Amino acid sequence: MFQKYIEITVDIDLVMKMDSLYIDSRYPGEMGLLPNGTPTLEDAKEFYEFALEISDKVYNILKIEKDIEV
Repeated sequence: MFQKYIEITVDIDLVMKMDSLYIDSRYPGEMGLLPNGTPTLEDAKEFYEFALEISDKVYNILKIEKDIEV
């Protein structure tokens, strides 16, 4: 049976930084802005790598859960 909750260890500072991205916009030019302006290439790479890390963690947890259930 699947767990009701799963725990994932993440960099909370990076989560907060990503949370500050402004993505709710009427105009495409305003999308993806940080409070200080457009994210740098380094910011974008950091966000991308962090998203991959979280995706991998969730995938592995779900795969383990699926294997246990079967």
